[in-house]
Amino acid sequence: MRIIFNQELASNISVLMADPAVNEAVSLWGKEEIYRKSSIDLRIFYTPFGSISLLYGPRQIGKTASLKLFLSQVTDSETLIFTDCSTILNKSDLATHLSTLIRGKTTIILDEVQEVPEWHLALRSLYSEGKLKECRIWCTGSEARYLLESGERLPGRKGEGKTVFARPWSFREYIDFFYPSEASALNSLSFKHLNQNWLNDQRLDWSRYWRDYLLTGGIPHVVASAVKRGGIPDTIWRVYIDWVLGTWSKVRTPERSLASLARRICETLNSRVSYETLKKGTDIQSANTIKTLLDLQEDHFSLSVLTRFDPQRARSLPSKLKKIYPLDPWMARVWAAIGWNVRRLYGTSLPLLHLDECAFLTQMFRAEGPFSASYLYSEQTKSEVDFYFEGCGFELKSNGDPTRSQKILLDSCPQSFVIKKNQLPLMAYLVGEGRN
Repeated sequence: MRIIFNQELASNISVLMADPAVNEAVSLWGKEEIYRKSSIDLRIFYTPFGSISLLYGPRQIGKTASLKLFLSQVTDSETLIFTDCSTILNKSDLATHLSTLIRGKTTIILDEVQEVPEWHLALRSLYSEGKLKECRIWCTGSEARYLLESGERLPGRKGEGKTVFARPWSFREYIDFFYPSEASALNSLSFKHLNQNWLNDQRLDWSRYWRDYLLTGGIPHVVASAVKRGGIPDTIWRVYIDWVLGTWSKVRTPERSLASLARRICETLNSRVSYETLKKGTDIQSANTIKTLLDLQEDHFSLSVLTRFDPQRARSLPSKLKKIYPLDPWMARVWAAIGWNVRRLYGTSLPLLHLDECAFLTQMFRAEGPFSASYLYSEQTKSEVDFYFEGCGFELKSNGDPTRSQKILLDSCPQSFVIKKNQLPLMAYLVGEGRN
């Protein structure tokens, strides 16, 4: 088997496994567990030859490491090519690079491919020349808009190529990895099979596991450090803080202004807000600037913006008020570190955040398929339901019962649940996507 790593012919697969992220993961999980607990289910990558697939998602979540682990297991290819596209100048260089290296059945990884302007044209050209017929190609990126828009114009996509989102671990994965015996009776269940009466009858207490998940979220590197080493060092915090601030690096906005916006996002967590609302308490003068800053973070996956859904019209509606959540509980805490200007001892210096809703939203991400969660709101009764996902309404209640108006909204959904505090971990498990 020929192995080409960044344009250099390698003698064996160990050159791929020398990646610092892979080494770190091996040191935490061990050589056997690293494949099972990779940030992405490696089975996803076994696409047919002749296909071109896209892997996108946040930085520092393990996209590159997972693909290198996948390459280390590939046995059906004569040639393996891994290319860091930051070393490629333009589309012509990319086309020449690939055409000279492809030989026989070839598996190709183009990492951070959006770094090459008009990269998709290089692949179109090679495809039209018949040079990709025996190639399995995965293109990765950490910026959504350009990668997906360009990717839709690629050949080899319909019916064969995949579009995969490298999401954080769900709570289901977290439980299945670390406490598999606790969930053995629930493995085959989904919220779609159940109703409120069933939920009310459950007495399962997973509050301790849920508290741990609220501290680490589903970022594998963070979870590994917490589980295996008993804590999250400041160096890991800095990696994710730099990711958020780095996303804004092209915008001419002072860091103090960015920090004040981060703080406002944390202060308004779980509420419907407008750009004007977020502007208050900052020195940013324009709501349009707020929108631009949030769009950048959404495109780079550190934030998710929920739109309003109208169950009567069965479609999302434009609204000035949006619900804005960090990617997962860990990223919410990173946002708080930026907002409150924490410089060290992050784990003990942050303000208290109410992260149940943020963590529950994380369960609604899917590896394949578009993100489709929203919230319900009735202009008529001024009532709101927290989440609407795959035809089901979810109202999270720490105490008490939903109002009469909320019950009407929930009844308008094909399926719905009112979730009390003690039921939340179980329902999060049932909503989350697992590896099976």
